[in-house]
Amino acid sequence: MSDIILDWLEPRLARVTINRPARRNALDGQAWADLERNFRALAAEPGLRGVILTGAGGAFCAGDDIGAFAATRDDPAARKIYWDHIMACYEAVSAMMVPVIAAISGPCVGGGCTLALRCDFRVADETARFAVPPAKLGLVYPAESTQLLIAAAGVTTARRMLYSGAFIGAAEAAACGLVSAIGPDAVAAARDFVAPMLDAAPLSVAAAKLTCDAAMLGRVAAVAEEVEALAALADASEDYREGTRAFAEKRKPVFQGR
Repeated sequence: MSDIILDWLEPRLARVTINRPARRNALDGQAWADLERNFRALAAEPGLRGVILTGAGGAFCAGDDIGAFAATRDDPAARKIYWDHIMACYEAVSAMMVPVIAAISGPCVGGGCTLALRCDFRVADETARFAVPPAKLGLVYPAESTQLLIAAAGVTTARRMLYSGAFIGAAEAAACGLVSAIGPDAVAAARDFVAPMLDAAPLSVAAAKLTCDAAMLGRVAAVAEEVEALAALADASEDYREGTRAFAEKRKPVFQGR
């Protein structure tokens, strides 16, 4: 049985749950691969408008399963396969063309924090705690992940987290922008947060997401043609005509993504 659970909270909104509570939802190689597989499958769902990523048992994700990763230390080929699973999972989350919301309770640490940074937004409850521990382990946090942390939390908070490996709580994470909203129940708060986005025009959201992601990494020019292609699709779409009609008729538009 997979440690990753996919279910639907409503017809347009999926939930992906990391279900390894005995390990505080730390991910081993198989779990990383299963998480990637679920996100790739969701990317092919035509009616999907949003995804909530969360963890079971009061933890979001305690990062990589250190024991599983350490087992590959003296085997370069196995270590590369393991690392490739992690990077492919990150890419699958980043590549989603709909909003992805991390609903965070408890620890969100290391690779788990990176996973949350790959989401569009992070919504938390009061128990959420964030840390990036490479400085405590003698490792180096990847450059692209550092760039995402700076973009989300600001350079001062990012430096403190990276230089010390210290935890920050939900309130501080919200104050610096790492967290977008706090509620008594992380998944319920994430549903409330994403709700207005589910009704938005899918092509508009996809283009905005593509541009925002590129801007965070300083590569807007690299996606300019793709954004222009989405703009051309939107100009010719039934959704554009529906949006115009709804505006004239003073009603809420119903977008179909085409």
